[in-house]
Amino acid sequence: MFSFSAVNLGCSKNLVDLEFAVGEILKYSWQTQIEYYDTPEDPSVEYVIVNTCGFLSSARAESEETLRHFDTLGKKLILMGCYISVKDDAFLASLQNLTMIVPFMSYSIIEEILFGKKSKLNVSALVRAKKARKEATERTLWEYLHALPSDHRGEKAFIWRGDEVRAYMHVPFWYEYLKIAEGCDNACTFCIIPQIRGRQTSRTIESILHEVDTMLESGIREIEILSQDTTRYGMDFDGEAHLIELLEEIDTRMHAYEKKEKKHVRFRVFYLYPDILTETHLERLASLTHFLPYFDIPFQHASPSVLKRMWRHYDRESIDRLLEKIRTLFPGAFIRTSFIIGFPGETDEDLETLLSFIEENRFESVGLFQYHDEPLAPSSRLTDKIDDVIARSRLDRVVTLLERIYHDHSEDAKGKIFSGYIMEIEKKGKEFIIRREIQAPEIDEYDRVKKGDIRSWELQIGSFVEYKK
Repeated sequence: MFSFSAVNLGCSKNLVDLEFAVGEILKYSWQTQIEYYDTPEDPSVEYVIVNTCGFLSSARAESEETLRHFDTLGKKLILMGCYISVKDDAFLASLQNLTMIVPFMSYSIIEEILFGKKSKLNVSALVRAKKARKEATERTLWEYLHALPSDHRGEKAFIWRGDEVRAYMHVPFWYEYLKIAEGCDNACTFCIIPQIRGRQTSRTIESILHEVDTMLESGIREIEILSQDTTRYGMDFDGEAHLIELLEEIDTRMHAYEKKEKKHVRFRVFYLYPDILTETHLERLASLTHFLPYFDIPFQHASPSVLKRMWRHYDRESIDRLLEKIRTLFPGAFIRTSFIIGFPGETDEDLETLLSFIEENRFESVGLFQYHDEPLAPSSRLTDKIDDVIARSRLDRVVTLLERIYHDHSEDAKGKIFSGYIMEIEKKGKEFIIRREIQAPEIDEYDRVKKGDIRSWELQIGSFVEYKK
């Protein structure tokens, strides 16, 4: 018997990779007994997949801490994820139970563990698994999904490309992530993603649409589209971005599905970079009926001098024009962004520029990061580093401003009607945690709603409901 569990560290893009690894294991259930456990610490778990992050030094430390934890518990470790590209060989050598390293996109090496084809660690890991029978694949994943706590699950969750299989773990909550490209061609000075994931490689439109069809057939109602730089999807094909073309195709597929099945379906797009997102793009997006007006645009700063040192290719004027167009075309838009505080060379004046920018635009959601040197990133070699105490005080000022803005947003929402998905049920069915449809899963704050404020008879995990805030 092969008993296993999994831990995902890092971003949602990482989670997609993990779902393929889990799928690759589950598809062999017709050949050997396989048990999946939600809790990796469970005594019955023999193998733990640790899907690591390596983007920041803190993330690498967390990856090592997690590996050490399960190594101490005596679990056989399967290591995958971004940490592999920036790994500490001495640390890995110290682990007593490291069984396999799975290089990026080589999930089928799992067959070696299941059937003992190789007796020692193989870092190259290029062996592909045999193709599982279609009927067995469907049955295995159907049984897996039915082991999850919900009455609303799809009966198919498989096939991306070739013989690789994916387990859609978020089906009970009706959403799932769709990765359309891997890698990045940008040269942001603070980022090491190109070193970890390589240059951008986009999936074909045909393969993406195939997975969209599979997702819809699996019961997924909300598709979360992402990559490292989603805006530049397809530029590795012919030098031109094809994101809008792809989204129009997805919108058409969803329209046909919704008309046929009478089910509400939508899609959201993450990681839109502002340098090539044009007004024409926005106008085409506004014509799509299934596009959620959620704009995840990582500006990182508002000061021209800081943006220049970050190697970001846009300025405040273009940002203001873009945001004005979004608010005009999408009155109910939800804008999420992120900022790095304390970047080398940032002055008090730069911080005031950023505070003013946030105050003017009153973003619905903001991710904040205090800058720390990453040895592999070009920014670590920049001069004029900011003292940690100063950087922390600047971060506190931004947090204080955002707390006031969030409070105002919350007050404005009181008494209004929203629609969303039930994520949790608390206090014996008297209170519900609901993800407002416009809000992103696992990122944005959810709403706590009393039963009497929900306008629906079906109140289960995953139910799509209307409610008063």
